[in-house]
Amino acid sequence: MRPTTAQLETFFWIARLGSVKEAAQHLNLAQPTISLRLQELEAQFQRSLFDRGGRRLALTSAGEALLPRAVALVQELTGIRELITGEAQTTGGVVRVGLSETFAHICLSRWMKLLARDVPGVQLDIAVGTSAELEHQVVERRLDLAFVINPVGDPKLAVIPLGIQEVTWAASPELALPRQITPQLLASRIVITNPHPSPMYRQIIDWFREDGIEPEKICRCTSVTLATELVRQGHGVSLLPTPLIEPYLRDGAILSLLPSRPPTPSRLYCIYRFAEQNRLLDAVLAAARSAIETLNFLRN
Repeated sequence: MRPTTAQLETFFWIARLGSVKEAAQHLNLAQPTISLRLQELEAQFQRSLFDRGGRRLALTSAGEALLPRAVALVQELTGIRELITGEAQTTGGVVRVGLSETFAHICLSRWMKLLARDVPGVQLDIAVGTSAELEHQVVERRLDLAFVINPVGDPKLAVIPLGIQEVTWAASPELALPRQITPQLLASRIVITNPHPSPMYRQIIDWFREDGIEPEKICRCTSVTLATELVRQGHGVSLLPTPLIEPYLRDGAILSLLPSRPPTPSRLYCIYRFAEQNRLLDAVLAAARSAIETLNFLRN
């Protein structure tokens, strides 16, 4: 007895979405039907394809080995449908996306308008978080793709560079700091940052450590928007995304500081798992690129 295309397609969607329930909803089938297909597939291979110990199903080594072949099968089925119907199958589906907070704040609305025009059937499930959190969720298949700053990189991930997101050392006028700053000058100030191991934290700590200095007081905050507000109210200094604070820079509520040495650039990337690229993800990424270009969000 051979595996059926229905069983392999079911396996693919369980692997991608992380649960039998979500796969059933995506395929518009009853949950027992999905469970039965998976049981039959595992019985044929005499191997467990998922570790059922956690809240979400995780692939076993056998499941990891099977996934690239299942991806190829699903893509081939899509190609066959397109060949027969003459219609590209990029017009529908759920895409789970992770967004850094600045990207979400500046680009999300424009991006969604472009998707509504170009890929009208797409449904975004959106998660906003620190880049480190989002990268981990893509690796764990809890997200399909994410837009992140300076990812660590994982062999399983495709990492697509998009451009440089400007950053600014920023402070409230209330602090009466000189415009020219050094690590020595800021070392005794409260420094507001995302928690370790976020790119923002690495940028800030590395900037100090290159001069052999550790900041004395660190305020860790998971939200860049809230960190911006804390800076505006004079609670500390921070290295903030320039696009996010531009309105405050224009009206003088926040001042840009000129560092003696520039920090490591913030580079925005799109990441997704190599094995799970498909035309719908390509269309979603293309719309994001267009939004970024229209808004002049990044520089090369």
